[in-house]
Amino acid sequence: MADRLTKGFNLEQTVLFIDQAFSASERDRIYARLPEQLKGRLGGLRTADWYPIDDQVAFLEAMVAVVSGPEEGERRTRALGRFISDAATGTFMRLVLKVLTPNIFLRKAGSIWPRMFSFGIFESDPSGFGDKRAVMILRDVGGFAHVAGVSAGWIEGVFGAMGFNDVRVRYGLLPDVEPGSGWRFDIDWT
Repeated sequence: MADRLTKGFNLEQTVLFIDQAFSASERDRIYARLPEQLKGRLGGLRTADWYPIDDQVAFLEAMVAVVSGPEEGERRTRALGRFISDAATGTFMRLVLKVLTPNIFLRKAGSIWPRMFSFGIFESDPSGFGDKRAVMILRDVGGFAHVAGVSAGWIEGVFGAMGFNDVRVRYGLLPDVEPGSGWRFDIDWT
């Protein structure tokens, strides 16, 4: 199997999110759960470099483990996805998103994933766009724990940056694939 990697940008944003969204006690408990090898890398993270996806998974597992329950874990992973989306869609990109047509964005969305991850496929179906709905599919991400919650938050953030209101993203496992390996995201907005 090829290396499963994530860009340093994702890890950097996760560290910033943890610093801003968790209490001091929660942060201490998160960092205490991280593997020593990952802790050793934290001071030298570089935005454009590739790192093992296990580093991102370790952060996500630790975040979810220190909160009060599954619902709060889901809320925090979605919030991380929105945080990463906000960072990725800085001032210039927000202007581009405001003028980009939704159909074009959905057609191009799949080309964003490989810039941030060395594995997996993100596809979209813009056919329902006139009805203020869309579907995105994430495949071949087995072992990437909590990817669905983070991805749902990222989608919410991008659609919000495009100027849509009340963006709602629901997700579920794809049928006929290894559990956790594929997700369907149903998106609607006003």
